[in-house]
Amino acid sequence: MTLRLRLTLALLALTTIGLGVFGVVTYQLYARSQYNQLDSRLRQSAQREAFFLADDLYGSTGNGNGGKQPPQGFPTGGFEGDEGGGPRPATWSQLRSNTTREIVNTREYNAAPTIPDDLAAPTTGAYFTTLSGSDGQTWRVYVAPATASEFVIVADPTSDVTATLNRLILIEGTAAACLLIMLGVGSWYILRHGLRPLENMAGSAREITGGDLSHRVSPAEPKTEVGQLGLALNTMLDEIEEAFDERDRTEQRLRQFLADASHELRTPLTSIQGFAELFRVGASGSRPASPSGSGHVDQAVIMRRIEEESVRMKDLVEDLLLLARLDQTRPANREPVDLTVLAADACSDAVALDQTRPITLDAPEPVVVLGDRDHLRQAIANLVANAVRHTPEGSPIEVSSLLDGGVASVSVRDHGPGLDPDALAHAFDRFWQADSARVGHGAGLGLAIVAGIAGEHGGEITAANAPDGGAVFTLRFPLNAPTTPPVDAPVPVA
Repeated sequence: MTLRLRLTLALLALTTIGLGVFGVVTYQLYARSQYNQLDSRLRQSAQREAFFLADDLYGSTGNGNGGKQPPQGFPTGGFEGDEGGGPRPATWSQLRSNTTREIVNTREYNAAPTIPDDLAAPTTGAYFTTLSGSDGQTWRVYVAPATASEFVIVADPTSDVTATLNRLILIEGTAAACLLIMLGVGSWYILRHGLRPLENMAGSAREITGGDLSHRVSPAEPKTEVGQLGLALNTMLDEIEEAFDERDRTEQRLRQFLADASHELRTPLTSIQGFAELFRVGASGSRPASPSGSGHVDQAVIMRRIEEESVRMKDLVEDLLLLARLDQTRPANREPVDLTVLAADACSDAVALDQTRPITLDAPEPVVVLGDRDHLRQAIANLVANAVRHTPEGSPIEVSSLLDGGVASVSVRDHGPGLDPDALAHAFDRFWQADSARVGHGAGLGLAIVAGIAGEHGGEITAANAPDGGAVFTLRFPLNAPTTPPVDAPVPVA
């Protein structure tokens, strides 16, 4: 059953129980009131009936019925109110002798209750219920003493009370049925209107289950409980949609990463295979002519090229392993590291490789952070090597290591052509190169490794173009290490 139907039925059931309890209690109280009135009427009629019976038996002058005289104390004079005042005479009455157990006088009626012959008179009066001997009608009987030796019995049928109570049951039943019908119809429409937002949410959920994650439920407001539920669902849907989008982006990056890694690994493997084939052909004696026309292949050149390609593939694999380790959510080794010393070492290595290129270091003071020395060294070296690789020969490179408040920064600026918008957007992507044909050196992992090391240390790497030309790469780390520099001092580079 639907929630609306269950609530309606529950409401009707509770209302029915309440009306039933109310009807039973009302019926009992009203029936008690009606029987109390009947008993009061019988009690008030007892003395009047005794007077009527005495008048029939003795006469008003005391010589009726064979000249019998009434017992002492029996009412023989006129009864006050016998001309219509006072209570209504009982439907049935009887006068009995308390001593001889015989009926002294009985008024004649068409119907009469069944009274035991051995009925004894109570001292103050008593009530009981009995049936009629002819038609089975129920009678209410009251017995009261009239004199010391006689008592009067009065009875009235309970048909009027029963009819009144039956009418009460009919009225209560009809009213309860009408009330339940109106309550059922009204609650159905009220619940239908109140639960309509939940039905809309269910429809929205079905659409979302079908794959439409952009769909949102309504209402979504903090005013009502249903609105709060809609707000919570929409918030959850936003997070789910974002998670699915991130999953899709991650899968796309993974597929691209695998494709690029396969491409980069295939290149040196192809070269190694080719040089190995040349070496095999040369060793078998069938030597093709060399490009120089000497008529043979220099095996030393072949071995050197195989070694170079092997080193290139080894470096690529090591870079991939380093990126994989950086992707793991594990804490890095923490020790005080002076970024100024690492920047000086990177500048010295670059000068050793290209003595014609002017490289300057601006490091007025030690810049100490907590981190992994080897990873930080590789990050700064990659930035300097990237500047050397992508700028014309002889163009200057400027390296700085500075403190700016609570942030340590290392900047590498070149004076090359700078970065175009596409390069600024993808400079730190893995396997991305400005040269889409991949002509040149490297696999496009250097800056990606720098970004990974920066994230490992809670820092960041940014790329920008300098106002007067050239590109600027800046590493920033939180300054969370003691200011005391390590023992090794920075090496000045001119």
